[in-house]
Amino acid sequence: MTVHPLHLVGGMTVSAVPDMAKVVFSHGLTSTFKDGFVPLVTNFRTFKLAAQEVKEAGTALDLVLDSRVMAMADITDDFGRHTAFERGLTALSSRFGVVSLMAPWNACLKQFSGLVTMTNIMRASQRVVEGKATARDIRSLASSGIDADLAARIVQQYAEHGDEQNGILFAKAGDWTDRGAIDAFRTAVVREVDRIIVTPGQDKPLWMSTELGKTVSQFKSFAVSSMQKTMLAGFQQRDAATLNGVLLSLGLGALTYWARETIAGRETSEDPRVWAVEALDWSGLTGWAMDANGVVEKATRGKLGLSMLTGKQISRYASRNTAGALLGPTLDMAGDAFQISGAISAGDFKRSDVHTLRKLLPAQNLFYIRTLFDRVEHAAGDALGLPEANARKP
Repeated sequence: MTVHPLHLVGGMTVSAVPDMAKVVFSHGLTSTFKDGFVPLVTNFRTFKLAAQEVKEAGTALDLVLDSRVMAMADITDDFGRHTAFERGLTALSSRFGVVSLMAPWNACLKQFSGLVTMTNIMRASQRVVEGKATARDIRSLASSGIDADLAARIVQQYAEHGDEQNGILFAKAGDWTDRGAIDAFRTAVVREVDRIIVTPGQDKPLWMSTELGKTVSQFKSFAVSSMQKTMLAGFQQRDAATLNGVLLSLGLGALTYWARETIAGRETSEDPRVWAVEALDWSGLTGWAMDANGVVEKATRGKLGLSMLTGKQISRYASRNTAGALLGPTLDMAGDAFQISGAISAGDFKRSDVHTLRKLLPAQNLFYIRTLFDRVEHAAGDALGLPEANARKP
């Protein structure tokens, strides 16, 4: 049994800002701007029509399915009817993706990256047929299961049914008559989009699919998938697109650190080493490596890990208790509940306990209303006359 993310993922959209760099990471700056941003700005209506093709391929449906958030929260693997309460929680969790703006964000980014991906697949296939393919074209198509024969069939179907308007390629795969070409093309699009906008799938260890494993590893599927789809893929790709994507990811990671600290009402560090570590952490480039670092820092109270260089634990793990850092948010939530019950029983309720209680409330971390929860928390502490305590905000 794992916790549902209503009280945990309110800031997920802010944390997902570095996702924008992944399109550059995979396709390069030139293609991203030429095949993505330029059509988006100059011909939005045509862009929307092309983006519909991405949905028909079977991806960018997060406004309806909220598949990425549910996969990242590890609450999509259960089968059965369940109780009415459990079904209600699942429904609320799926709708919360819209409230937190994560579902619209995912849908838009997947449509954008899908359009760039489709254009690159079509052009690479055309170059293969013309005998002008580069090593990168062949490698990219092969990684998606498209060989020279399939590339020729895709080009033929596009020539018969497709269209080009203002630089935007309309595959119109729904009209193709070659089922093998349709399946290969759409499978390649979905695979690449889920790699660019990292969506956890079957790329995690088997133990993480057991009941105990799902509890301990909840919210860690993204890090495991990112290790394979971003870090290891970058090591294999090793080109200018990778370098540009890495630099942009680090820049957006630093922006995310600033945004989250500002929204939470905390001061950002003036130490460039802290900014460097935070940028690397929030960039998502290192997969589970930074999660491992966060656990080590929490377990050793900052004596080991990158905190040895900065003198400060990474912000992403600062609000978690030790049990939660090691054993997942379900244990973190249980530890907070016991802390509150113990404080009440002992008659030693402090402001830090009010903060711990607040952390259990649904939507308490929703980035655009969290200041209201902050005010209520402070007002409750004042009204009850509770002593001050140094509580780190989530």
